[in-house]
Amino acid sequence: MKPLYTVCSEDLTRKGMISGRHCRFRRSFRGPAILAVVLVVSVLVLSCAGPQINSEARSRFEEGLVLFGRGHFQEAVPCFERAVSLEPDYYDANLYLGRAYVSLHKFNQAISPLKKAFRLAPDDFKKQGADLLIDALMGAAYGELKDGRVETALAYAREILDTNPEAQKVKADISRLLVAVAMELAKSGKVREAVREYREALRANPDNADAYAGLAMALLKSGELARALEAAQQAVSLDPNMKAALKVILDLLKR
Repeated sequence: MKPLYTVCSEDLTRKGMISGRHCRFRRSFRGPAILAVVLVVSVLVLSCAGPQINSEARSRFEEGLVLFGRGHFQEAVPCFERAVSLEPDYYDANLYLGRAYVSLHKFNQAISPLKKAFRLAPDDFKKQGADLLIDALMGAAYGELKDGRVETALAYAREILDTNPEAQKVKADISRLLVAVAMELAKSGKVREAVREYREALRANPDNADAYAGLAMALLKSGELARALEAAQQAVSLDPNMKAALKVILDLLKR
């Protein structure tokens, strides 16, 4: 099974917002076998635990679950939406409504139900809920960035940071997103804001050579030559072939 969605599309790469190696693939489910297990576990949770659920809400959820398991995500959405409208605090319905939207690449619409699912999640499922929410926020942020809405993308990035992710992979993903945001800020002349986001990217992942290179270029534009050189040297130490950083160093040597 192919990944359900790709963040950092070829369009972003072609537009020069981020390099090809920044493309990020995430998978909500890894295959039919795991999907079947997830669905069975969900039904067991419904049957054995939690508050009493309205019978119509449960019926609509189970109908949506069958459609979801068959990959009919668009058809499953109304079922989950109806279940949530009948039972607003129905954890499983909120969770799968969010997952269905993610599967349809409708990341913005996935955020609200996934936030609610995260809030309602039993302690044992909090991490799963956080990971799904981060996926939706990341997808929404790149979508906004692709459409030129940099500030909205940055707001989503801030929400991801507010989840206090611990996994290094997630931190690296956030760092790449912040670099993409910073690049767009710098292009629009907001150099000071770009410097701030490059530094935020480095806090998330101190080994991000692109963040150091971008920071070096932004600092050079703002006239902070010593700091620009330091950032460029850090970038080259991480990636000796980092052309942008090497260009900054050459520019400074000519002065």
